Amino acid sequence: MTKSLLVFSTAEYESRWKKVEAEMSSRGLEAAVIWGRTASTFDRAADVIFLTNYFSTKVGQGFDSGKFSARAYCAVLFRIGFEPVLIADDPDVRKEVVSVSDFRVANDPVATLVETLTGFGISGKVGFVGSDFFPMKYWNELQQSAPNINWEICDDLVRVQRLIKSNEEQEVIRIAGQIASPAMTRMIEALLSGKTEAEAAGLAAHDIVSAGGVIDKIQVSHGDTIGFTCGDPLTGYRKVAPKNGDLFRAFLIGPMYQGYYLDPGRTAVCGNKPNLDQTNLLEACENIISTMAASIKPGVSFEDAAKVGDKMVADFGPDADPATEKFPFFGHPHGLYFEGPPYISTVLEHKDAKFETGMLIGLEAFLARKGVGNVGFEQNYLVNENGLELITTTPLLWH
Repeated sequence: MTKSLLVFSTAEYESRWKKVEAEMSSRGLEAAVIWGRTASTFDRAADVIFLTNYFSTKVGQGFDSGKFSARAYCAVLFRIGFEPVLIADDPDVRKEVVSVSDFRVANDPVATLVETLTGFGISGKVGFVGSDFFPMKYWNELQQSAPNINWEICDDLVRVQRLIKSNEEQEVIRIAGQIASPAMTRMIEALLSGKTEAEAAGLAAHDIVSAGGVIDKIQVSHGDTIGFTCGDPLTGYRKVAPKNGDLFRAFLIGPMYQGYYLDPGRTAVCGNKPNLDQTNLLEACENIISTMAASIKPGVSFEDAAKVGDKMVADFGPDADPATEKFPFFGHPHGLYFEGPPYISTVLEHKDAKFETGMLIGLEAFLARKGVGNVGFEQNYLVNENGLELITTTPLLWH
């Protein structure tokens, strides 16, 4: 008998499936297809990972040729009362690494899905998850190949079930924090000592990968690029070192353990001797994070928490950091990727969301002052019954 390599228990997956089935029932759906794009990308992999632990090793999205079509795409078929069926695009699927017993390896996932729907006699209204990324050419193929299906778009069908983390997920998230935090600390210490952005990023990446984590993006900026999230937008960092007295910003982003994302961010001064203006800027930004964190507990609305941040930013002064304009929020739920909406914001969609026990969130803030520079911080927390549990433990302030 092959030993399972799943981190989560069978009961955990069955609980997830039941929650999705309940959501389907509430929407009048007997069947639903959850699409994922999982080959070498994370941004649309979360639903499929959550339900099946499947992640494709294939690459070549968009290169349809001969026997292969829709590479990088996969689907999970849900029918109320039955175990989900995985339509996988990767021949390397092994039963010990996926949570479903019925998985079908496909050179053409769209065609295989249609065959599966036909085989089960499914017709009429069927939920469709993935309209925000599913390519038009495959959508046209799906409609033509399954004319008896009336697709109902419900992209949040699974995501709403992912917001509250189970006890098993929370333990995995704590391990993720234990991987990310030492790596973040090492990166900051390297930049404080004057190593290049690339060297500092390399040290952090080494620690993450050695601990079994994955890097999505490492973003470092300083000097003439301090107002940007990345010194180099292609790599995220440059082979350039900060000088003593330079502000630098560093963010470490990725699925640190079993696909669960963290994205801590820090700002400090090379040489670790900030002047008075830099100290005031750093402490003001840190104070936004700490004040908001102290205000959050179960039952507090996302909007009310954002109002705390809005007031503190307004009180600080008129200078705006570009990140604040690009990301007009103070954070969002986290999990198998960034899970907003809802957002901790007064201007973006929050759907009257309230913090609930079991949520994983990121709290972030950015400030700027002309003649001084730009700073930004982000922390990751689990919401518990008393407030927030810090997951990313690298210090915010270093002076």
